[in-house]
Amino acid sequence: MIDVVDKPRQGTLDPALKVQLDDPHARRGYVYCATCSHIITHIDHRIEAGGAHQHHFVNPHGYHFQVACYSQALGCAISGPPVAADTWFPAHRWQQAQCEECGIHLGWFFTDTSNHSFFGLIIDQIQTD
Repeated sequence: MIDVVDKPRQGTLDPALKVQLDDPHARRGYVYCATCSHIITHIDHRIEAGGAHQHHFVNPHGYHFQVACYSQALGCAISGPPVAADTWFPAHRWQQAQCEECGIHLGWFFTDTSNHSFFGLIIDQIQTD
């Protein structure tokens, strides 16, 4: 992970995330895109999914991913239809999650049949302050 984070551009932030950023009591603990330093989420949104916050997965093509789970990632854009095939979390469908600023693939958005959802973000693609 990168220790130094440039101040992100706030013009493209999700309005709910901008309100959180403007709170002077919540200035630390943000999670940023490692490519462009856009704010993605906050460490307060870390959750456990499938029994842990962090997971190691291998996709069907043999690529390895270290993934951390978050209840929110307002700095992500979600794309594609929900897919059930090759999911890492039983009963969950996944969609791609990209940085809404630079478009790099940050991970996946998972939703189950009861609309419980969370983000699985690739640890190598994010940084914290």
